[in-house]
Amino acid sequence: MPTVRIELDQDLLVAAGAIMGTATSKATIHEALRRIVVHERQLRHFERLAASALDRSPQPAAVDG
Repeated sequence: MPTVRIELDQDLLVAAGAIMGTATSKATIHEALRRIVVHERQLRHFERLAASALDRSPQPAAVDG
């Protein structure tokens, strides 16, 4: 995997590391990326479940007038 050099907000990196309990900058970045991927996969899964549930919900009966 290629090395990528980027400037990071050090205060934000330290805060994220403290929240996630990671010991190094590399571990913090990897854990943050992992969490984003997991979160987005879960969100898409829930969206599919919700759409599926809505598709199967009973439709209101038509009212004759």
